[in-house]
Formats: sequence, C-alpha cells, structure tokens
Amino acid sequence: MRRVAVSGIGVVCPGAIGWEAFLQALAAGQAGGGALRVPEFTLEDCHESTHPFRRVAGVTRFALAAMGLAVRDAGFRAEAFGGERAGIVATITHGAVNYSVDFHRVLLREGPQAASPLHFAESVPNALAGNGAIALQVRGPVHTLIGEEPVGTQAIDLGAGLLRAGLIDRVLVVGAEEWCAVVTHAYGQFDAAARRGREPAEEPPLSEGAAALVLEMEEAVMRRGVRPHAVLPGWDLGRCLGGGMVGAAADVVRGACQASRQSVAEADHVLPSTGRHRREATQGFLTARGEGAGPLAWIDLAPLVGNPAGASNLLQVAAAAALTSAGRVSGLGLVLSTGASRTLSAVVVSRAGAAGA
Repeated sequence: MRRVAVSGIGVVCPGAIGWEAFLQALAAGQAGGGALRVPEFTLEDCHESTHPFRRVAGVTRFALAAMGLAVRDAGFRAEAFGGERAGIVATITHGAVNYSVDFHRVLLREGPQAASPLHFAESVPNALAGNGAIALQVRGPVHTLIGEEPVGTQAIDLGAGLLRAGLIDRVLVVGAEEWCAVVTHAYGQFDAAARRGREPAEEPPLSEGAAALVLEMEEAVMRRGVRPHAVLPGWDLGRCLGGGMVGAAADVVRGACQASRQSVAEADHVLPSTGRHRREATQGFLTARGEGAGPLAWIDLAPLVGNPAGASNLLQVAAAAALTSAGRVSGLGLVLSTGASRTLSAVVVSRAGAAGA
C-alpha cells in the first residue's frame, strides 16, 4: 500500500519554537512552564515572506510560523513550495476569537465607523489558510476544517486523499489555536454543568499553539533524496453517539491499526488525548491492546502544552513523527484524540521504510 510520509515538521507551542526545541523541552518535562502560552518570537525567523502579515491575528501568526518551519524542514524554499501541485488543509476549533471580540467591543462602544475592518477580515475561519496560501504561493486545493480536537486526523485524511488521487504532489496540513479569555470562560461553564453532581474531571487547560506537517507520498520524498521523518500508514475516525466511549475508542484504535496492517499489540508508545474524554480513550486503547503485549511508553503532551484544541491533534502527530525521526522511539506509535462531543480519532505513526504497512 502506498504510504503517506511526513517530510517536514513545524511546531509553535508553549515554551518551544521548532520541533527540535520542542523535543528538548519534552525531554526536560517543562515545555510550557505552567504558562501554556506561546512565547514571544519573530515571525521573520520562521518565514521568508512576512511583510504583508504584520497585523494578522495571533492564530494566523502561529500558523504562518509553523508552516514556514515545516516547509523549510522538508527541504523547500518558501517560493518553491507552492504552485498548482501544492495544497493546504488548515484546522481550527475556535480561531481568531480575540479579533472577533475586539471588533464587537468597538462596534458597540464607538459605532460602525470606529470598528476596524481588519478585525473582521482576519477573524473569518479560513483566514489562516488563505494567508498561508498567499505566503507560500499555493495555487492547488486550499481547505479549512472546523472541528474538535480530532479534526487534525480529518485534515490528514483529506490531504492523503488528494495525494493518493494524484491531484497534488505535496500538502501542508496545519492546525492552530489562540488562547482567549472568553472561550476559556465558556468552557469553564460547560465543564461545571457537565460535572454537576459528579466527581471533578481532569480536563487539560485550554492553551494555544500551532503544528504543521508537510505530507507527501513516501516514494516521492525518497525521489527528492530526502528521508521522511515518519510515515502515517493508517488512521480512523469515529463518534460515540450511543453506548460507552471506552468501546467506541477501542473500535477506532482497531480501525487505525487494521488500516495500517498492524496489530494493536505492536504499538510500543502512545500519545494520549489532550481533550475531554481522554481517560475513556486511554481505557479503550488498553481494551483493544489486550493482555500479554510488550512494554508500553506513554508520552502525554497535556502537562506540557495543555490542550490547544484545533492544533492539538496535529501537534501530537508532529511530536510522534519528531520522536521517531530523532530515534527517541523505535516501534509503532499511536496517537489518540477525543473531543467534547464524543468525537474520536487514532493515527498510527511508524518509521519510514518499516515493514508491515
């Protein structure tokens, strides 16, 4: 089966800019330092064409930085990446809510004449995908997917479909999120209502950041003389509309491994969900894995980066691919993701050239 490869990785997250710095912070166990906010950085250090994007929303700025880093990491110059054979699939959950809040506040307090059109234009859901396409001169398919944490797997699925259909040669999948007090307050109310009369849950706090992956077919990367960081041999998506989340998570894990032509027992490291229902997803994986399997390593990003919602799943896959590329893990990896409305996904990550997929 033709496999999708990760040829470039870009990470912008609390405490780290770039995937190498992120792995160092991950090893030290202090990527976010408790702040869960992206540190100050210079966009010009991550992207070659930044002048038109000085006043974009934070979520777009994070995405542009991650995209620039991923394209550079994949061995492309920014001006050579785009064209009609390149595409972008962007993911968000909330997007530029801070710009929407600013626009609405000024509109109410000072009237229409004072409200900045920039705040409106840069707060639309497809702003980061559109700006990314302009920055990288991408003239192929450009899509924005809006969803919960597992939306990252949907982006991988869409991008892989475009690659396998021969419509494009490379696709940049990017997820980004910007912290917003209004959104955090709303989630607090939601969680309080959901927990009424029950034990407090352990939801990771909302945070911010971005992750971008350059995806190509494995053989195409090899033809360029580049070794992929990792391959994504299979994934699966689901939603638990009835019954238990544990059983639904087990089914999604099995589906991802079947698509990869691997058994669940072969996974030797797992990245658990950073979203709600993460405990049930973990139990579902253990159910699908069964007893008697070999040693297992858990690589939990939540204590380090919180839950950057629409960026979280791609950040997990980026971490798994980077760990694989750096030789920190050697076997089959599994990325689990869950959302508040009981959405689920699982992605298998393995070494390039590894047999069995």
